[in-house]
Amino acid sequence: MKALLELSNVGMKFDTPKGQFEALKDVNLKIDSGEFVSLIGHSGCGKSTVLNIVAGLLQATDGGVILDKHEVTEPGPERAVVFQNHSLLPWLTAFENVELAVKQVFKKTKSKAEIRDWVEHNLELVHMAHAMHKKPDEISGGMKQRVGIARA
Repeated sequence: MKALLELSNVGMKFDTPKGQFEALKDVNLKIDSGEFVSLIGHSGCGKSTVLNIVAGLLQATDGGVILDKHEVTEPGPERAVVFQNHSLLPWLTAFENVELAVKQVFKKTKSKAEIRDWVEHNLELVHMAHAMHKKPDEISGGMKQRVGIARA
């Protein structure tokens, strides 16, 4: 069986004022469909960098990522990252925060009605439909995190 997700010799270097910083070196990982995996390590060890590469938010400087037989080179609708800091836009409602991301991903393939239905569906999945018209300062931290999950 071929792995659903495969990281092969992934490396990541960042340019800094003091020279290059090697954040990742030769990361290899295979995850089969249905598997759950946790990345555990101390602060600064590269966990978020790995996830950002898998999400397509960063391009590895070495090696590569294959997801479902396709190379990951950019963000895509089949994967998402929910950040620890929910980063909701405070002037937008929960619905509008989710809608912003949905429009970015599906603007060319879904109608306005389909986008609205998709946003509502995802808010319902995280039990936030009742608060879809509330702004972030009107909901709890856990509720903000669920809006972030719906947005992802």
